[in-house]
Amino acid sequence: MHIGLDIGTSGTKAAIVETDGSIAGSFQVSYGFADTADGRRVLDAGEVWEAVKTCLKTLAGCGLTETITVSTLGEAVVPVSIEGIPLAFGITGTDRRGIEETAALEEAAGLSHLIDITGLNPTSIYSAGKLMWMKREMPEVYEAAWKIPLFQDYVIYRLCGRAVIDYSSASRTQLFDIGAMDWSEELLRLAGIDREKLSDPVPAGTVAGGIRKEIAGELGLPASVKIVAGAHDHICNALGSGVFEVGGCANTVGTTEGLTAVLKREQLPSEHIGKYQISCEPFVRPGLFNTVAWENTSGVLLRWFAEEFMKEEPAGELLATFGKLNGRMKKEPTKLLILPHFSGAASPHGDGRSRGAILGLTLDTEREDIYKALMEGANMELALILEGLAKAGLAVGHLVSTGGALSPQLLQIKADVLGLPIHTVKSRQTGALGSAILGAAAAGAYRDVCEAVPAMVRTGETYEPDPARSRIYRERLSLYRQVYPAVAGISHGLGA
Repeated sequence: MHIGLDIGTSGTKAAIVETDGSIAGSFQVSYGFADTADGRRVLDAGEVWEAVKTCLKTLAGCGLTETITVSTLGEAVVPVSIEGIPLAFGITGTDRRGIEETAALEEAAGLSHLIDITGLNPTSIYSAGKLMWMKREMPEVYEAAWKIPLFQDYVIYRLCGRAVIDYSSASRTQLFDIGAMDWSEELLRLAGIDREKLSDPVPAGTVAGGIRKEIAGELGLPASVKIVAGAHDHICNALGSGVFEVGGCANTVGTTEGLTAVLKREQLPSEHIGKYQISCEPFVRPGLFNTVAWENTSGVLLRWFAEEFMKEEPAGELLATFGKLNGRMKKEPTKLLILPHFSGAASPHGDGRSRGAILGLTLDTEREDIYKALMEGANMELALILEGLAKAGLAVGHLVSTGGALSPQLLQIKADVLGLPIHTVKSRQTGALGSAILGAAAAGAYRDVCEAVPAMVRTGETYEPDPARSRIYRERLSLYRQVYPAVAGISHGLGA
């Protein structure tokens, strides 16, 4: 059996998977940002590590484990000692710190040159600006840190004692050369970041080492377990959704929401990366790449709404609260437009200073209208991202949606807003399943992911767009396109 770890912003999920893709057991530990004041978005890396251990210990009795594959959220960085102990909170991508430093790196490298090296259009979400900020504003922490890993290599190191990071996760720092598949010495020099502070890059699916004996004993795992470097969580969700060939596209809906389309590098020239705010990162198959076009808020919007507007509901009963809201929603589109930039804007605007907006409120507006409009707004934003992909020559025809934030109601809204059939898979644990797929291939159960994915992924339901609702949403989309340009200046002024 193979354990897939899926470490995200709002929790850690783990699943123990048979070689045929059957889930023998799964477990999840939820957490949240440790601080959100003044634009900060930080995770307590110690809390994340305890969540990882709880998940693994819970699954230890489900069967003989051969591999544990670690895949995580991108961009977030955490300074650690040589023992792996965090020296400060982990700074996530949506944290507003590092905006000035990102701009400085862009100016020093030149926009087109920076995109050529990294495959990324520069925004403050990437790790480089956070690391530069940390060196400037927390010099004692920077100097004391043995490494400043992302959460993937942080967890791998604590599990096996070797600091390695896969190519896709390394690329999210904006300090990685996706042509050479190594850290860019030029960008490290321009950013003032020491290479020895970073982990060793390796291909996804690489065996990092054996589990530490003391960890195996503490968690009840076999001493023979191998720790495998997974990939950026969007990629593992794509694998767990059955997407692994050029032209496939996965839509992952969690705290944030992204589109992961598999492609060849020549399909996405640097000028399109810059123009359409579409990033390009190494895929898990040699020679292939994938987009990660995303928006910063999706499921987190619904969590925010439930926690702030449904305070009469029992704490800790979010799923039940969502169920009540879903049952009360009207089927027809709302008369609201919501700009979902509650944590800034990623694709297609690339504006970390943008803010959320709710338009169309009247005295007749009900709570459920706002709740549904949050889903509509997130998918309006997704529609703009799909338009950008199409203009860049990457039109999406077959779209598979996955993620813990999905419900049948949200899937239908997605189909209606996008005007596309939305396909699903039977497993809701696609991130952990995708990680386990990499582990199964690393252990030799399959030759590679091309053989493993069809054997381990099972398709689910398809949601077809309703023609009448889709027609209304197409009209609304023309209005939605006007919202960001109209309010961007106001948002910037409020943020200042």
